[in-house]
Amino acid sequence: MNASLQPLVPYAPRLTLDVVADFTCPWSFLGLRRIARALGNVQGLAQPPLLRWHGFRLPRGAASEAQAAWRGQLATRLPPGMTPQLAEQSLEEAGRELGIQFDFARIAGVPDTAESHRLMVLAAREGRQATLADAIFRAYFEQGRDIGAREELLQIGREVGLSAEALAAFDDATQESDAVTAEEQRLRALGVDNVPNLLLNGRVLVPGPADVDTYVQALDQAMFPGTPPAAAHPRLLN
Repeated sequence: MNASLQPLVPYAPRLTLDVVADFTCPWSFLGLRRIARALGNVQGLAQPPLLRWHGFRLPRGAASEAQAAWRGQLATRLPPGMTPQLAEQSLEEAGRELGIQFDFARIAGVPDTAESHRLMVLAAREGRQATLADAIFRAYFEQGRDIGAREELLQIGREVGLSAEALAAFDDATQESDAVTAEEQRLRALGVDNVPNLLLNGRVLVPGPADVDTYVQALDQAMFPGTPPAAAHPRLLN
């Protein structure tokens, strides 16, 4: 009998993850770890997933004292009735499940994260965005390091194995600074006003914080195009 087997769905050679996030957002840190856990349920990928980082800075507030600045920013993102202290406890519990040791007492203010996002742009050239993002999050939320300082970021870049060329480019403040500003302006123009957001394969959007099960379902939709995609911000990251 002559017969040909027809695939039920088109083959996707690589899974692409577009992440809109900021390094002073604890839910962005949780989101990356949850995405990584959800990916542990995926089998048969021809290549490792491609993470594309889209930096989106959160407002920093005006408080000068470290804990006041951090908790002031946190308070602006909480539902009515929840205090920053209660939110920190909830985040610590969620983090422990994912191997994150939040240490909010060590946070030394809320830095401008433009330099962190600029280093991420340079890391993309070497396929190191996922590794670097996790390292910057850990530096801020677990170790209390100043991720707004170029020297600190250079050290983090060395720790994750960025090349001497990438580090030299980062040490030049003009390298990719316009790209960081332009990307943030583009996202705001498209209606982005908070983080995190995840777009999978350019077709399935997960807005805001989500749990592992939600990311698993989104991965299924992204990898099997026969599944109707979520209809939200179709041009968000194209």
